[in-house]
Amino acid sequence: MSPNVSRACTIENVGKQRNGKPRFWCTAHQSSATGRYGVRLPACEGAYLDKLDMNSVLELDPADYPGGIALWGAVAAAYDTTKLPSEAGIHVHARGKTEGSKEIDDTFDAVVISTKRDLLNSQRTTVTSETAVNFYLSRFLNRDIRSLHCSHCNEVHLDAGYFAIKPHRRHLCHACGRYFNDTGKGVSNPIASIHATLGLSGQGIPPIRAPKKLNIRQSDYPAGIQIWASNPALVWTSTRPEEEGLHVHLLKDSSCIDVDDTFDCVTIDGIELNETHVQYFMAQQALPHIANKVVSLNCPRCETPHFDSGELGFSPHIDHECRQCGNVFTADGRRRLVVSNPFFAVRNELMRNRAHKC
Repeated sequence: MSPNVSRACTIENVGKQRNGKPRFWCTAHQSSATGRYGVRLPACEGAYLDKLDMNSVLELDPADYPGGIALWGAVAAAYDTTKLPSEAGIHVHARGKTEGSKEIDDTFDAVVISTKRDLLNSQRTTVTSETAVNFYLSRFLNRDIRSLHCSHCNEVHLDAGYFAIKPHRRHLCHACGRYFNDTGKGVSNPIASIHATLGLSGQGIPPIRAPKKLNIRQSDYPAGIQIWASNPALVWTSTRPEEEGLHVHLLKDSSCIDVDDTFDCVTIDGIELNETHVQYFMAQQALPHIANKVVSLNCPRCETPHFDSGELGFSPHIDHECRQCGNVFTADGRRRLVVSNPFFAVRNELMRNRAHKC
């Protein structure tokens, strides 16, 4: 096999863990493919280390684009009724001048960013879909994100899936298979090294709210709609602020996207979307260990929709405490491990509306 061609994961069930849950292993990358609660991961934890087809990798030096660069990782839409293929990879904008046109506006399998560590030394950091999505998850929960290297083999380390949201001190290297310790609890992602060398950590320009509102009917867009909560850029060096809100694609026919914009407030079929709920749902569906455990619960005493936020939004649990009346209840009276997000019910209602009217 050519060293520039990626290998697909070969994931097998290799028995059980000590807790009795299944254990999955990728023989192609010699890495664990077991998620939280014994879930089979779609790709193993070492897949990101594999080399990609070099035709789809962009070599990027921020110094070549004084107008700014911006990188986004593709995250699945929270609501999607189109037949468009799911986007994957890293989308890049690069400008020679701040107010100039984009010299790069394209999506790549990976981006290799060259940055200066000091006058004599530079570093090259590869950003892939795996590093991007997991950085999105870690940043969403305000984790202490570091760029760690294995103390045994010096390979760069990525904490993926459950470990991208669970701060920990002991890390398992996906390259050599040995454990190494950090000085404190945190999560590791190579993108943190880019922020450090570009001086972006904690110094970014605050985003601004999108100025417009959107009120539509699904029946007016028979080819479908797509909705994302703000997905902040992984890297943003422009002096212009990002917009935040709900990003929407609207299609009257499948040949083109009629609306591609970000809005402060979005109402569909008379239902106003809660941006925080949409943000959590996007992050929740990106985690294999909870993707099928997200439900919408109402307090049985006061009927208030229940929303699990913070740590509880990513840790399936049995008992739920209503913030309105203080009642403690379980899912459907059963002792199921679930996470409650009202957007799950809203999403289902929107789908029923579309099926009925379109």
